Amino acid sequence: MNPITTTATARQRRRRLLAVGVVAASLSAVGAGAATAAANPYSGAARAVESVAQAVGIDWSAMPDGYTREQYEAFWDAGYTTADVDELSALWSTDATETKARAGQLLLDGADVPIAPGSVETFAPESGADGASADAQAQLDAFWAAGYTVDDLQQLSTLWNSDATETKARAGQLLLDGQTPPVAPSGEDTTGAAS
Repeated sequence: MNPITTTATARQRRRRLLAVGVVAASLSAVGAGAATAAANPYSGAARAVESVAQAVGIDWSAMPDGYTREQYEAFWDAGYTTADVDELSALWSTDATETKARAGQLLLDGADVPIAPGSVETFAPESGADGASADAQAQLDAFWAAGYTVDDLQQLSTLWNSDATETKARAGQLLLDGQTPPVAPSGEDTTGAAS
């Protein structure tokens, strides 16, 4: 047995094992990041995980099926509001995610969307402490006072395929209307209402 060949073979095995370890660690990191990103596909963390996954050749997105990151950015960067989403959804008979995907794709294609960004008027009689309309502030207050947590918010956002702002407004309005959102609050109710 030649000692030089044996040493060279051992080095090659170590290099292969090191390469396999690096690939496995990278895939584990992408997998863990993917789980985090899936919880909130609209976050900066989701965007970062997508970039890393795509950089190593993995075709993966945290966005809901049929809705790409490019469509999302085109839609919101154009200045559309949640009121515009509701109006387009009613016009096209689509859910919020499909509406945003369709409008975002129209924008990417250079086509016109039937409703201009920010054109749907919403009633905002006065502003709350953080600049939100009184109605929006009431929705937020109802949502948090009912005992909803960030985890509950993420569950509702996933269920409704909506971003956090839309989810809080929708759930808050349901509560103000005396209805029950499909996910029960896991925190403490501070409204004084019986749970």
